[in-house]
Amino acid sequence: KTIGIGESRLAVKIQSWEENLPSHISLAYLPSLGQVKLRLTAIGNDKKQLESETDHQISVLRPLIDKYIFGYDGDEIQNVIGKLLKNNELTLSMAESCTGGYLSHLITSVAGSSAYYQGSVIPYHNEHKVNVLGVKEETLKAHGAVSEATVLQMAEGVRRKFNTNIGVATSGIAGPDGGTEDKPVGTVWIAISTEQETIAKKLQLWKDREINIRAASIAVLNLIRITLSKTIELRN
Repeated sequence: KTIGIGESRLAVKIQSWEENLPSHISLAYLPSLGQVKLRLTAIGNDKKQLESETDHQISVLRPLIDKYIFGYDGDEIQNVIGKLLKNNELTLSMAESCTGGYLSHLITSVAGSSAYYQGSVIPYHNEHKVNVLGVKEETLKAHGAVSEATVLQMAEGVRRKFNTNIGVATSGIAGPDGGTEDKPVGTVWIAISTEQETIAKKLQLWKDREINIRAASIAVLNLIRITLSKTIELRN
């Protein structure tokens, strides 16, 4: 299972590997929002031999797209993140504006998430970004709620408020209206803050509100995954 790369880009990266698959092993691309599942199907009479062959093909494939692979079989991204947080005794908090709690729903859908998830703020109005999270009024006046500067301060603010290792934030125009020429519908900023750094990423999504909320949430989960990998690597 992969995340953070579209089907077409993924196909280009693994084209040579796919073209060299044995004739009795076929590959299917199963895309979903923000993710692509790769399924290998092997046909033959010797099950153990087929399993061995497919395992070998996966081992050849893995180095080509390792940074995009988050799991296998029944793994879901929120479960994978949960295991990483729990196993490394790290905590998480969230400031959700445009995602309106959907991101928190995904995280708390995992049994035992209370071991690492501390809580969320949904500061839909700017006054709460200021009063609850400590976003500077001059930042909002100069850049607006949907901006890199604002979402960075939101992520830092929620991490401080809940005293967590990691804080994440979302702010955007989910749609179907509310966009401007400079910030059209689908413009979303996401950010993550750790003890080492705070970074933000801009997403340009679509005009469908529900899809934008879900897509932005998946993008944040991927950002958490990438950050956790770096943090764990530094620890080791």
